Amino acid sequence: MTQQPDVVWEAPEGAGDFLQWDKMHAPRPQTQLTEDIFISLLSDGFTSGMDEYSCPARMRFQMVNRYGFSEITMFEEPGTPAFEQRGEAYQAKLQDVLPRMGDIWQNEWLPRIMPGIERARDADLTALDDDAFVAEFDKMLEEFLDRYEVHGMLNFVTVSASMFAGFYNEAFSPDDPTEAYQLLGGYPTRSVDAGRGMWALGRTIAASDELRALFETTDAADLSAALEQSAEGQAFATSLREYLDEFGWRSDVFELADPMWREDPTIPLNTLQGYLSLSDDDDPDVRYTEAVALRERLVAQAQEKLAYDPERLEQFNGLHAAASPYLTLTEDHNFWIDQVGNGVIRKGALEYGRRLAERGSIDAADDVFWLYLDDISEGMAGKDQRALVTERREENARWAAIVPPPMIGTPPPPSGDPFEAAMMKMFGEPAEPSADPNVVTGIGASAGTVQGTVRVVMDLSEASKVRKGDIMVCQMTMPAWTPLFSIAGAVVTDTGGVLSHCAIVSREYGMPTVVGTAVDTTVLKDGMVVTVDGASGIVRIDSR
Repeated sequence: MTQQPDVVWEAPEGAGDFLQWDKMHAPRPQTQLTEDIFISLLSDGFTSGMDEYSCPARMRFQMVNRYGFSEITMFEEPGTPAFEQRGEAYQAKLQDVLPRMGDIWQNEWLPRIMPGIERARDADLTALDDDAFVAEFDKMLEEFLDRYEVHGMLNFVTVSASMFAGFYNEAFSPDDPTEAYQLLGGYPTRSVDAGRGMWALGRTIAASDELRALFETTDAADLSAALEQSAEGQAFATSLREYLDEFGWRSDVFELADPMWREDPTIPLNTLQGYLSLSDDDDPDVRYTEAVALRERLVAQAQEKLAYDPERLEQFNGLHAAASPYLTLTEDHNFWIDQVGNGVIRKGALEYGRRLAERGSIDAADDVFWLYLDDISEGMAGKDQRALVTERREENARWAAIVPPPMIGTPPPPSGDPFEAAMMKMFGEPAEPSADPNVVTGIGASAGTVQGTVRVVMDLSEASKVRKGDIMVCQMTMPAWTPLFSIAGAVVTDTGGVLSHCAIVSREYGMPTVVGTAVDTTVLKDGMVVTVDGASGIVRIDSR
């Protein structure tokens, strides 16, 4: 992609003074329906959740030239009595809820969102007449909004993680700057469950001469059909469908137009091809057990060192208890809200598309993603939207050839809000660029040093490029990328910080990782040999 000098990047009317390209979630231009739902409704949900906790700031998302940008603005004018009152209420709320986040998720938030997810997931939308379907989709949107209000509240668990890390680093000054976060690892999550399931499928292939030969010689796009040609292949395909019924409500990034794994299994089949290079010693349960043992050992060491100071020990124990749900909430909310919850919205959108295609308003069901909700209503009333779809698809393609600036406007000075500080650890602050052309600098996310061959993976369709020990270089990772952590020797990303998904998972797998380089996918190329130092945040190019 190249930057065109005549492109104007200005914040839309009503936006704040500073916008940041959300490359972690929206690395490419977004479709219109994604804008209407993920950008607008998601923003409203986040804002409502943050307001519920009296947070001084709100996080919103804006579209600029079809790319998603995030912004943080204040609810109240700083320095006013209203701002001061909000700040007092905010601190009281944090003191109340931060120690209880794990319990609130299990006993309030999860029971609040699950009925809607399960109903929408299991519903036969094709059996409804138009009026009933429209009413059902409207209800799905209301529930989507509610899920992201919950999301806006549970995000504050990052404050607990950030506060614990700050205390730990001040108290112990560890040589490894990521050590504090290792005390928050090794907890059960839905990502762990998904990884176990994928691993079991991979071992089934490895144990079968027929399946192994099929996976080694067949393109991933052709594997589904090839599996149906034999009894053993059919049995495996049944197991894969069962897995995808539970864990296949996921796609690469936050884009409604992207097919889920359960619709198109090419990506998980592609990933399973990479599993053929692994041995039983690479079982992710081994990594999980190691993460549990490491957490328990580091916690015990810290408690022993603080035993002489009961007050500091009590502070450590309290902060650690509050931060302990961080991993589970981060991964499990993503599974239920950002994967299954978003997946059911795609399911509803495709049903709208099917009905519009039947009317001749659009040519194919997946053309619906180029329409706003108002356009869909007009199409249901009989309006021909085919020319509009063509125009918007071409517009999206034009913007896809242009690289957005990382930010619009001037970053404001730090506000002192602990949530803002935690978000910076999630999204990452830009690293100081290296003056050495053979060195890429970023944020050390998971300690360790390893040398390997670069494989640039721009999306999961390229997953089979990665072989055991390779250095996976990508823009970012989301939970759907987790199976690749069993294969790669290290990960290097353009975006993210020490609390990003990539950083969390890499520590669980005990693999060196550097995040937030901003340039890795442009500087590092397939076939290069590099050394990744996950503690210092440095990637050295050893051979081009």
